[in-house]
Amino acid sequence: MNESYQLLRQTSLGTQLPDATLRELAVIARIQSYSAGAIVQLEGDPAQALFLVVAGLVKIMRTSAAGREQVLHLAGVGQHVNLVPMFDGGPCPASVQALTDARLLALPKEALLRQVAGDPALALVLLADLSARQRMLVNLVDDLALHTVQGRLARLLLTQAEAAARGEEAPPLTQADMAARLGTVREMVGRALKTFEGLGLISLERGSILIRDQPGLEAEAER
Repeated sequence: MNESYQLLRQTSLGTQLPDATLRELAVIARIQSYSAGAIVQLEGDPAQALFLVVAGLVKIMRTSAAGREQVLHLAGVGQHVNLVPMFDGGPCPASVQALTDARLLALPKEALLRQVAGDPALALVLLADLSARQRMLVNLVDDLALHTVQGRLARLLLTQAEAAARGEEAPPLTQADMAARLGTVREMVGRALKTFEGLGLISLERGSILIRDQPGLEAEAER
């Protein structure tokens, strides 16, 4: 319990909930470790737990019947995933995969629901988080529907550069990874990268992307 409690204090829940609630959650928490590339859960499976990331990075994704992937969200240390099926009674709406070696705290569904039923503070925090996730998904729909692939790619490159400057852990993105994040196909990403290179905004060197003209790339992101 002591390790789970200390890990919980480092999560987003730990910054919002009373100490007594955290100690109760620590009792039901289970520490789980995953290697990079491992599947935590699959879309359509029965929901087992709410997962809190305490080390590493995981991605939340949907996959089409043809195998095309859309990344909905990346969750890093302190964040939690799989909240929706904790409450709506349905299966997992998305798959979760470890992008790096990761440690998660799993809060089993039935035990968590019992905690929520008796703890208004916990219920309000999770409700606020559900609202934030809905807002995020609305923004994702807006981005996919109203912005070009080039604009979305420019924003992604800038976001990755900002994360690297902050020292955040993230594996390098392949063109297929970028396509999954942007809701397009690898060929479109390749063409957009070549366009940016031709404009002098970036350079492509040995599989790395270097930003050469940040203001120009920011202008592309705003198109």
